[in-house]
Parts: sequence; structure tokens; C-alpha cells
Amino acid sequence: MRKWTLGLALGMLLGGGIALAAASGVLPVAASPTVGGFKPLARYNVSGSIAEIISASPDGKLLAYTDAGEQLVGFIDLQNPALPVEAGNVDVSSFGEPTSVTITPNGRYALAVIKDDEEDIAAQKPGVLLFIDLVSFTVVGQVNLLGIGPDSIALTPDGAKAVIAIEDEEDTDNLPGSRPGSVNVVKLDYDSPANSVITNVPIDLASVPGANFVSDPQPEFVAISANGKTAAVSVQENNVLSLIDIESATVVRSFSLGTSTHRAADLIDDNDIKFVQPFAGRREPDAVAFTPDGRALVIANEGDTEGSDSGGRGFSVIDLEGSVLYDSGSSLESRAVLFGHYPDSRSENRGLEVEGGTLATFGGTPFAFLASERGSFLAVYDLTNPRAPRFVQLLPTGISPEGVLAIPSRGLVLTANEEDGTVDIFEAIPGRYVPPVSQPTVRSGELSLPWSALSGLDNGPDNVLYAVPDKAFQPSRIFTVRLQGSRAVVEAALPLTKDGAPANYDLEGIAVAPEGGFWLASEGEEANDPPNLLIRTDASGAVKEEITLPGEIAARVGDNGFEGVAVSPSGRKVYTVIQRELAGDVGFVLVGAYDRDTASWAFYNYPLDTPPEDGWVGLSEITALGDESFAVIERDNQAAGNATVKRIYSFSLKGLAPGATVSKQLRVDLLTQFGFDLEKIEGTALKRGNLWVVNDNDGAGETRLLNIGKLP
Repeated sequence: MRKWTLGLALGMLLGGGIALAAASGVLPVAASPTVGGFKPLARYNVSGSIAEIISASPDGKLLAYTDAGEQLVGFIDLQNPALPVEAGNVDVSSFGEPTSVTITPNGRYALAVIKDDEEDIAAQKPGVLLFIDLVSFTVVGQVNLLGIGPDSIALTPDGAKAVIAIEDEEDTDNLPGSRPGSVNVVKLDYDSPANSVITNVPIDLASVPGANFVSDPQPEFVAISANGKTAAVSVQENNVLSLIDIESATVVRSFSLGTSTHRAADLIDDNDIKFVQPFAGRREPDAVAFTPDGRALVIANEGDTEGSDSGGRGFSVIDLEGSVLYDSGSSLESRAVLFGHYPDSRSENRGLEVEGGTLATFGGTPFAFLASERGSFLAVYDLTNPRAPRFVQLLPTGISPEGVLAIPSRGLVLTANEEDGTVDIFEAIPGRYVPPVSQPTVRSGELSLPWSALSGLDNGPDNVLYAVPDKAFQPSRIFTVRLQGSRAVVEAALPLTKDGAPANYDLEGIAVAPEGGFWLASEGEEANDPPNLLIRTDASGAVKEEITLPGEIAARVGDNGFEGVAVSPSGRKVYTVIQRELAGDVGFVLVGAYDRDTASWAFYNYPLDTPPEDGWVGLSEITALGDESFAVIERDNQAAGNATVKRIYSFSLKGLAPGATVSKQLRVDLLTQFGFDLEKIEGTALKRGNLWVVNDNDGAGETRLLNIGKLP
């Protein structure tokens, strides 16, 4: 299992069960210097398949996480946070699926809530609370809960009581269900867990105006105030928050959370990002967290029902009466656009889906940490003034962050990322984080210039790189990216036109044409519909020429076709690579050379490395090195702990006859040398002898631009 140190391997920043940072919802203030921001420190690949909810021991040196995919509770040794290591795991499959975990304040147990994984709704059984001994990593106690489908657990600061949200989702496609959820308040018996005493607290929504499904409350998330007296419970589908007096185990107040109104949003999934539609959406929060003084709550407005009016696409600060003190409106989504993290494919649904979150005080400053499931980032805000939170930074995470954990005593913030099974570790620093110039943050300067999904790269004049997005952006365009030290600023987008109309392609490569303009590679689809194309444009972006593959080759190309383009110094030969094997071929792909003088193609065989289990290997880019030599990206289709092949090879076509097999030479192993374990590494550009590399983030998530230096 690889563990990459991000200070070495990344060194960069842009930056439902969800775990709050501490069981109490508020972590203690640590005596530490002033904190101005956070920097990436490490990314850990868990031993299983999923990381959802995380909790820490009192000293912050042991992490517990839930893995619903493998049905286990895992543990990570965090004594050296830059080099986390596996500490063990506990198989809970005989009980069901773990949904949340927290470690007791005395460090004795990890308490995990487990829901029955029976698919037959009518046959589902109540959940259980497991006591896992942190010395032996074994289950030493079990408490049968009073309800089906527990989803979140929080502990009072003294560890005496647990508050558990019993969601009981039943059938999410057919709301309301027939079984209402509730909240369990558990008086814990540490010596004889089975003797723990449970009080079931029903959630009555009959008198709550605006509740969506009055008969079917589904408590989602629990946070507990610092004084241990009050629990805040989000009832997500109903857009309600309930406050529970823990001592008496009674609901003292429930109120609707209303709507978040945005001046402008993108509500259309059309492969273009335009914030032009007014928006009002029910907040429907998932995670909630108390402010340090206990007088207000921060809520992550994910949304969880059907329709574009579900979810507030940001976060809010509310007081304990339900009055809104602050709402992020469209500001967080706007920042996601600037940093290339906005998920346009979710525009018609719930946008960013800010799902996880916590509050914690570092160096005397209260910070709010909000995780976007769909944008794959952690947003950091200074919450000194809850009525006017100040944006601090956006931290890219692994794919789909769920749990958010802060450990101020160690100066750490972590996210558990469900989709790729990783845990990100960030470190508090005195000032603003400035990434190294070799790994600059990519961002746009304005909302009207959205960018993302960089699938091809080439050198431009001065400090400029040119890049193209794939079909995640339509109409097609060419980005101008200016290198400015620790930042790479997207400063222009040149639209492509054909016969005077906007042109739509699936661009996967770009090369500056010696005579002016550009050569572009557009990936086709199976059955040659649409076809793979080499495209020549003039400097204004107007398409002047389209070149297709010979029929016998085109007929054998699947969905993974052209992936890059390069051009000879004279401009008379154009080169491309086909990403995957043609139908009937095994273990090699084609490098194509098109001769513009004879209008003819020549093809060469490129031998592929061994693919990972359950994966494939192919080519993603070609860059001219001069004298008929080329660099290519050879990569697998895996990420994080499953990635094995992320390499740059070179080869020469000089003197080779068409049909020959090239001899490739390994130049850089991006995985072992740079920790570049993102899935789609798809662009390279040679600038002043140095090779720049970029990944395609599929329209949302981390874009990593890296100068690897001169090829060895």
C-alpha cells in the first residue's frame, strides 16, 4: 500500500453519514501560533475500498474510519502525519454495514454504528452499536439500537452519552416511507456495554411549517454543543433541524431551514458553465456543527430529494431559533468555478452538494471546514464573525469527500474521501499557503471564464501554455494559461468555429501549428460516430481542415480513440496516438503519422505495459521532442491505491518503416517519483526544455499542473 507525502508529491493548493470533527461537534482551542491557512501534507490510501467517516483518539495519533464497501472499521497510525500507516481493521460484516464511528474521550473504545444490509426493506432489522477495543482491535460489546438504519453518532464531551441518528431510509425513490426515523440517546456503560441504557426520542414534525414529509422524519446527522447539553440533528429530507435536550432526552425545538436564494446559478447540464439563472433551493443540510460559543450552527446544505430546488449549494449559519445569520448563496459555487472544481454535470440536480463539515479553533481563530462531495474539495472559512465568514482557501481532496475531521492539538485537518478510498491530511501554517512554482495552482480570474477537464497541453509564447478541455465543455475552446509563479492563470478562452458556427468536439490534444493556428485531436466514438479527427484551425479558432482515419482503421477503433497530437517543425506531418487497442489487437496501440503532402497515413505499433488487475493501460498524449522523437503518457485507468502505471516514455520513428514496432524508453515514473496518482494524466508540454504535465479532472476535482523538469 502506497502512502504519498503531499508536501513532497503535491506541494500544491488550489487547497450522509458524515463525521463531525469531534464527537462533541466542537474541538478544544489549542495553544498554538497564529494560523493563517492550511497546506497539503499527505494522502493515504486505505487498505479497503472506501473511506467515509473518520474520528481520532484523544491524542490525535490514531484514526478510525468506516469502510461500507468492505464492511470494516479501519485504523490508521497517525503518529507521523506526513507518513500515515495502517494500524489494523475490524471486520463487522457479520453485523452489517458501518455508517459512522467515533472514539471515546478516554481512548478506550471506537464506537461504531452498524445498519442491517438486508436489501429486502420489510426484512431489515434494527441497527447495533459496537464497542471496539483499541488495544486488541476486537469487538468487545454490542448494544441493540431502537431503530433501523443508524447513520450518525456523536458523544458528549465527557463520553457519558452517545446520541445516534436513526435514519431508516427505507426506499429513497418512494418518499415518504412508512417507518419514521428517530434519535437514540444512549447512556453508555463502558464496563458492561450490553447494560447501556437507550432512550428513543421521536421527531414530531406535525407542527413544523415547511416540512417535506411530515410522517417520515429521517434524522441524518448529529452534533453536540461544547457544554454537552444540546444535540442538533439535521432531518435532511424534511429540511428541518431539531434541537434535543440530552439530559431529558426530549426535543425542545424543531424548525424549517427555508431556502437559499442565489442571484445567479447554473441550472442546466449543457457542458457549459454560465451563472445566469436565479435560484432558490431548500437547504436540506447533512452535516451540522456548533459555533464555539454554542449560540449558532453551521449547516452543510447538500440536499437529498429530487429536483433542482433541493439543496442550497453552499452552507449557512443559523442561530438556535432558526434565523439565518449568513448564507453563502452562489459564492462558494463561484469559487469552485474559478478553481475548476464546479461539477456542471450536477447543475440540474444539486450542484456542489456540500455534505460534510466541521468547526474548530486553530491558533485562536475559529475555522469552518466545508466539504463538497461533487466538487471534491474542502473550503476553509474564518468564522471569527459568524455573520460574515471570510473565505480563506480551497483545498483539493480525493474524490467525493465525506467525513471531515479537525485535530487542532496537532494542527491537522483531514477528509475521508469515499470514491477513491483516500484520506487527505492538511497541516495548519502561520500564513497563506503558497505552492511551489513547479506546481502552481490553476485558476481563472473571473466567473465568466470557466475552465476544467484539461485533456491536452502545448507550449505557447513567453509564459503561456495552451490547453484544451474535452467534451465536458461545449462549444469547444482553447484556453490560454499564463504561468505566474505559484499561480497559473486561465486568462482567455478561444472559441472554435466551423463555417461560422460554434463547433463541438471531444478535444484530447493540441499542438501549435508552425504556420500559425493550431492542430487539435478530437476523440471519436465507437462505430465512427462521430469520427476521430485531426483538426487544423487558424489563429482565430476557425476550423480550416478535418482529417479522418482510413476506413479500415476507423472501423476497428472503439470509444478510446485519438489522445493527443504533435506536428513536425515543417508543419507537413501530423502525429497522433490511439489510446486503446484496436479490435482484434492485444498488448499494443497505434501511433499514427499523417503526411499532408501525400494525404496519406502511416501507422506504427507501440507496446503497452502490463495493466493492473481489473484495469487497462493506454496512451493519453504525444509531444514532439524533435528529430522524429516523441514523448507519450502511458497510464492505467486507476487512481490512488489502485494505480500502477503513470509513466512518460519516449521513442523515435526515425528510420522506421510503417508497421514497425517502436522501441520505447522510460523517462519518468510519475507515480513513484512524483506521487502523481490521479487517474487521467492527459497533457504534456515542452517549455524551455522542461516538461509540464497536467491531468484531466473530469470536469470537477483536482487539477494538478506539474513541471517535472528536463527529461532524464
